[in-house]
Amino acid sequence: MGHEAGATGDATVSVGVFGATGYAGREVVRLLREHPHAHVAFTTGSGSGHLAHEAGLEQPADAFLLALPHGVSASYAAKLRAAYPAAVVIDLSGDLRLPTNESYKHWYGHDHPAPELLEHGVPYGLCEVYRARIAGAKLVANPGCYATAVLLPLVPLLRERLIDPDDVVVDAKSGATGAGRTLREDLLFCELSDDFWAYSPGRSHRHVGEMEAVLHERTGRDVALTFCPHLLPIKRGILASLYLRTPHAPEELAAALRAFYEDAPFVHVEHGRPPRLSEVQHTNDCRISVHAAAPGRVVVFSALDNLVKGAAGQALQNLNLALGMGERAGLPGGREREPHAHVKRAHAQPRGRHGKHEVGGSA
Repeated sequence: MGHEAGATGDATVSVGVFGATGYAGREVVRLLREHPHAHVAFTTGSGSGHLAHEAGLEQPADAFLLALPHGVSASYAAKLRAAYPAAVVIDLSGDLRLPTNESYKHWYGHDHPAPELLEHGVPYGLCEVYRARIAGAKLVANPGCYATAVLLPLVPLLRERLIDPDDVVVDAKSGATGAGRTLREDLLFCELSDDFWAYSPGRSHRHVGEMEAVLHERTGRDVALTFCPHLLPIKRGILASLYLRTPHAPEELAAALRAFYEDAPFVHVEHGRPPRLSEVQHTNDCRISVHAAAPGRVVVFSALDNLVKGAAGQALQNLNLALGMGERAGLPGGREREPHAHVKRAHAQPRGRHGKHEVGGSA
């Protein structure tokens, strides 16, 4: 089965994909077909050519990517961890993103399907923030798509104390694939086309829980987000608008973001103009910009592809880090950087509000 992590040669990592017929699962398979060091060992899902999910538990592999619904996925993760302890499991559902059974029940409305997995902590797979924890991990919780778009700009700005943690308003818009492939009347073409609406307003969207948990863990600050998502009549892409209070100039915030993500190949801080969805679709990139607003306020834009950086691409990025492969392997987008720069900086300590920080180390 497979190869030693980080080894060279012709051997490739064998990957089993659970839920390969959903939007995220299909994207995982598509990306794996282009991966230089990994291949699809088997898939589970509906329709011909896929195993049943239970049958997938009997198939050995070096890694398993779970694109299954929340409430179901964690039970498969637990069984795979027990059967194949040397394998890496990346869970794309929301089951492992929250730190406790109590917080999971609060946001998802039912008990956790495998609470034993939470006992020792599951690395949260926001690669640019938790890189050191993900390296070598056997179980990783892939972040939500909205959470990725919001946390990438917020974590550095809150960590460096550049914004008011008590005044964070997020207006986010997503393409319809973010709702999954389940047949729903409101997602039919004639319902969605030429229309636009908000849903789960204020604090009712499940991603609020994981966002606030990460912000507290990484910055030591309690942040009560006002978050409202909207559904766009397009297939893919997320554009988040963050309205923030700050005494600092937009250029100072942008400089802090560039310093934080200096060694992150998939995060780009724009100079002067907001990002467009067409620039991030079908890539693993997140593009961020900072702009002046009313006195004492700024608006920060964050754009990514909900199926790639917000799901499948980040899952492969986590797989690459967990197995010691090149972080960019098999992923579209990104930019060149100094080799192993993140390794050198992973052990550095924060150096004040305007200094550089460790990328991926523990807070």
